[in-house]
Amino acid sequence: MWMSDRPRTQQRLAIDLAGMVDVLPDENTTPFLEAFWITMAREWNGIDVLRMDKFLFLVRRYLNATFNYLARTGWGTTAVEQNLDVLSSIPLNLTDQKIPNGLRYHVIDIYVDELDKVDTPRTDNLPLQKLLEPLRRVGNDSPTKSVRTRANDTLADARLQNWFDVGDSLSRVSIVKGGIDGQGSPV
Repeated sequence: MWMSDRPRTQQRLAIDLAGMVDVLPDENTTPFLEAFWITMAREWNGIDVLRMDKFLFLVRRYLNATFNYLARTGWGTTAVEQNLDVLSSIPLNLTDQKIPNGLRYHVIDIYVDELDKVDTPRTDNLPLQKLLEPLRRVGNDSPTKSVRTRANDTLADARLQNWFDVGDSLSRVSIVKGGIDGQGSPV
């Protein structure tokens, strides 16, 4: 990835690397994704400005691959919890100062985008409340104000309301403390 210079080559490589999640046995998927996030967190500050775009795209593809994997498993409780633990402990970690804020910002920025791509038909079997827990935790508990603000802005995304409108039982659920209620009004 580091040495690929042309945009199409970079995109194809990022897609192929993230596509490895699709061919791994289920028991190896979460450790593979964890290794990716550990590597990205460790190397993030060493990425120069000329190479940043391709790594931003790579992170986007891996987050998308994570959500696709969870959808393929039928949003199974164990798979969801394991993968959310990985996201919470590495890119969305609240206390580890070795995790670069730039990685946190990017994951926060693309979280709803990639979730939206995976659940375009807005099925009501998506455990949205559970999937938003890492963002809620960051929005409420991050020691950095700008990270909290970014997470809360993401949680106020209008697309999230579409998911809550799918099921009557979910329509009145508050997205975040101080977020949007089922009627689209501030709480």
